[in-house]
Amino acid sequence: MNRHTRSSRRAIALALLSLAMPACLAAQSGEALIQKLGATRPVENVTFHADKSAEYKVAWDVTETPAKPDVAVGGLSRPAGLLVQLTSDGVDRKRIHLALIVHGGSTFSIMTNAGYRAMHGVDNPNLATLEALNAAGVQIIVCGQALLSRKVPRDQVLPFVKVAMSATSARAILHAQGYAAFTP
Repeated sequence: MNRHTRSSRRAIALALLSLAMPACLAAQSGEALIQKLGATRPVENVTFHADKSAEYKVAWDVTETPAKPDVAVGGLSRPAGLLVQLTSDGVDRKRIHLALIVHGGSTFSIMTNAGYRAMHGVDNPNLATLEALNAAGVQIIVCGQALLSRKVPRDQVLPFVKVAMSATSARAILHAQGYAAFTP
C-alpha cells in the first residue's frame, strides 16, 4: 500500500467519523438523554396520579464518590426519573422545579472538562448529564465549602452551576422556597 492510498483511506475514515459523531452525540444529550436516564418500566392501571395543577418542588443531595474518575456520578440522574414520570402522568414541565445539591465526593462532577481532565487525566463523564439537566430546568447547586476543601477553582466550575455558601445553606434556602428534600 503506498503513502497516497493510506492518506486517502485515512481521509475517508475521518470524513465518515465526522458524519457519524454528531448523530451519536445528539442521541446522548438534551431531551433524549433525560428520557434515557429517566426511563422506567410502564405500570398499568395506575390509580394514584399526580395532581396536574400542583407545583412540584424537589431537591436531592448528591454526595457519592465514583469508584474511578471515568465513572459518572449515579445520583446526578435522579431528577430525570421524576421529570419523565411526572410529565408522562400529564404534569406540565413548567410545574416541575427540581434541584441537585452537589457536595462531598461528587463535587468534582461539576467541573469543566478542561479542569476535570487536568485534575483526573480523563474527560468529565458527567458533562452530558449535567448539561441535559440544566437544559431541562434543573438547578444544579454546589457546596462552596466542598469546592474549597477539594481545591476546585471557581473558573473550573461549569458556568450554569450555582455556588452556595454550603450544602446546609442550600438546603435551607430551597426549603424556604418550598422544596421537599428527597434522599436517595
